[in-house]
Amino acid sequence: MVVNIESNINGKREKWEISTPLINTVLELIRATYEDDEVVEIINPTDCNNLSRVSEFFEYILKYPKDVKIPKVIVKDNKDIKESNVQNNPLGSDIVCFSGGIDSTAALLYQMEQNKNSIALWCDYGQTYKEPERKAVREICEKLSIPLYEATVDLSELIVLGTERFKHVFPARNLLIAAIAVSLNPQEVILAGLSDELIVPDKSPRMYSEGSTYLKHKVYSPFMKMTKAEVLSVWKKKWNNILTVDETVSCYSNAGDCQDCSSCAKREVAKIASKYSSEFPKVFTNQAELISNHWFSRIDKFDNPRRDEILISLNELFYKITPDLQEKVKFYLDKYYDEVKEWQKHLDSLSTVIDEEQNE
Repeated sequence: MVVNIESNINGKREKWEISTPLINTVLELIRATYEDDEVVEIINPTDCNNLSRVSEFFEYILKYPKDVKIPKVIVKDNKDIKESNVQNNPLGSDIVCFSGGIDSTAALLYQMEQNKNSIALWCDYGQTYKEPERKAVREICEKLSIPLYEATVDLSELIVLGTERFKHVFPARNLLIAAIAVSLNPQEVILAGLSDELIVPDKSPRMYSEGSTYLKHKVYSPFMKMTKAEVLSVWKKKWNNILTVDETVSCYSNAGDCQDCSSCAKREVAKIASKYSSEFPKVFTNQAELISNHWFSRIDKFDNPRRDEILISLNELFYKITPDLQEKVKFYLDKYYDEVKEWQKHLDSLSTVIDEEQNE
């Protein structure tokens, strides 16, 4: 399958096609997962001779959510495999895998702060919320004078097929985007995963370490030890005069800011906990049932930062949330009082990115 690329560099647009064994392998794995195949056979697209290890890596990347059924991956020798349509000359820049959201936009801002040459890569793979993303990535890149590459591969039929099973999860999405990125031969690939996303296979430490080996390029996140609220704590002090968070988009709806989905809920928690915003978000009312029944049913099992940020944000707006949420917030604030206070102090004082080279 061919991936269409369109670049926009200083207003000059160019179009071309890319097809590599690695991209085709990831697309075949995605297809087999969505179509519920029992087994999928692929030719090894890596230099690793341990075929069982490569097989296990791909199965690991696909296995999310944990209870979802995936095909058994059988990897065959790659004696006859040939690269095609690969950018042979080094790009001379890093590529930031870009969605127009808080995390990937912060990665662009951080790259600018470090005086690193960067290109943003956005992928239209048929996601239902692609139009608000497209609008945001174009406007942000234009404002920041960042070259933008747009990759298009239509997987919308598969997404529709898997809506009931996968909801808003897209198995191996980030591996696919990283595979497209490395085909352009960048210096490094930035995939802006957060500390509370480490359970997601294609934003996990294994993806960054083992995946970097298979992709033959360093793939890393500058925020792997940070939460979204921590990123925003840095953002408001260092980058807000360049770009505001309201210019980004993080929503599972084609509306772009529906205030009625889990993505909007997580975004608003981070904005309130970091004191980036003090406005009451509608999502705290619209998604009160999700917050009450889903988040608070597991809050004791959450890691400290996630639990603390939920409690901090809801407590900041205590008298505006539902009575049910008020009761739960009060109970858990009493239970985790010292922990929450310490994390709030940490967020208030944080002004720099934490340990950005943790993946070396």
